[in-house]
Parts: sequence; C-alpha cells; structure tokens
Amino acid sequence: MINIALANGIGRIELARPEKKNCFNGDMLAAIDAAIATWADDPACRAIVLSAQGDTFSAGADLAWMASQAGNGREANIASAQSLGGVFHRIAKSRKPVVGRIQGGARGGGVGLAAAVDIAVASERASFALTEVRLGLLPGVISPFVVERIGPSRARALFMTGETVTAQEAWRIGLVHHVVPHDDLDAKVQEVLDLLVLGGPEALLSCKRLVDTVAYHQPEDVFEKTAELIADARASTEAQEGMMAFLTKQPAPWVPKKEG
Repeated sequence: MINIALANGIGRIELARPEKKNCFNGDMLAAIDAAIATWADDPACRAIVLSAQGDTFSAGADLAWMASQAGNGREANIASAQSLGGVFHRIAKSRKPVVGRIQGGARGGGVGLAAAVDIAVASERASFALTEVRLGLLPGVISPFVVERIGPSRARALFMTGETVTAQEAWRIGLVHHVVPHDDLDAKVQEVLDLLVLGGPEALLSCKRLVDTVAYHQPEDVFEKTAELIADARASTEAQEGMMAFLTKQPAPWVPKKEG
C-alpha cells in the first residue's frame, strides 16, 4: 500500500492505494513513520518526497479503519488518535526536508499531509477539502498544521463548510507553495529538490527549527535566542566549510557532483 525507496539522495514515499483513493490506515501510517525515522540520520538521504499514485492524492483516513476502532473505548480511541497525529508531527518535524507532490484531490487527512510537508507542490488539477464535518467528525489531529498554514479565520470557514478549493485558491491562501500545469509537476518537484540539496544538511534542519522558534513571537522576545542560533551555526564545521567554499569559488562539500 506504500512504496518506499531511497536513490540519488532522495527518499521517496508513495501512497500506493489508488483503488481506495489513497486512504491511509494504521499500517500505511506506520510505514511512513518508519521511513522518516530510518532516514533521519542517514547522510545518504538529503530530502524526502511524499507522493501518491492515481488521480487522487489522498482522501484521508480510511473510514472503515476508523469505524473499527470506535467501539474500543475512549482511552484506546485517544491512543489511536495520538498515533495518527504523531505521523503528521513527524512529517512536519522531519530532520530532512519533505516535499509534497500533490497530483490530485486531497480530502480530510490528505489536506493534513499537504499542510505537514515543508514545501507543497500541486498540480493545477489538485483540489482540497476538509469534509470531516459532513461525517459528524472534525479535523482534530491535522488542525495545528492547517491552521498554521492558512490562519485561524480561513481554517474555521473551511472546517465548518467542508467546501472544496481549487489548487489556485489553495496557493492564494497559503496551503500550497507552488501550482503548476499537471505535465510540469515532476519538473517542478525536481526543481525544488535541486534547490534544497544546495543547502547544508544541518543548516536546512536549523532553518526549520528557527521558524518554530520565532513564529508568533515579537522580535524582541526572541532577540537573544536568534543571536545564539546564528552564533552556533557560524562556528559549526558545516558553516566553516560552506563559507570557505564560497570564498574559494568551489562548490560546498554537500552539493551533489554533476555527472559527466
């Protein structure tokens, strides 16, 4: 139900359940979680692409899987929900940059996946809807990522109406970062990856943590912390190598060597 591979510095996680609109269940989430954990400290992995087969990116959680847990008692249901939510957190906090390749519709938890990745690249054919309310549910564990991406006002409206937004509207409200013609989707994903691997591996991770540190704070409140972060980065081996490479007009040691 999921294809996982690492080649040429890129880890690839592909939802492979197109006959079920790539709805995810516990086994699929565990596989995603395991791949991210495996690649976390693997220097051979520079970035991760999350994609899906078929016409639909993901219709969210498998309702049959969710319904099967409904009678297990409140504590068991909370544990299951925490396990589900944990995967979104690990995508968002992955030590490696995660790029979402969104080729089609995303519904419910599928929108959560799009919101949890670092950079979301969508086909113009993609669409997005948070339809949980129509099932008597709510977008619980994905809400932090969606609200962070589009803001509380838009999130409240989309959570309550379940309306579908186009890829262009998703870009306008900040849910995705790029929208391209469908035939250009892979080229745009590759363009993003080519940019990411130019960055120092530790610097990329530090940038993710920096945003988490300063978000929703006044500049003066994080003045000392941000000074500490750049001071520590400046003294790191990676930064020393990167600055020396720049000064000597050489590629940084982490930049992939061109073939041929």
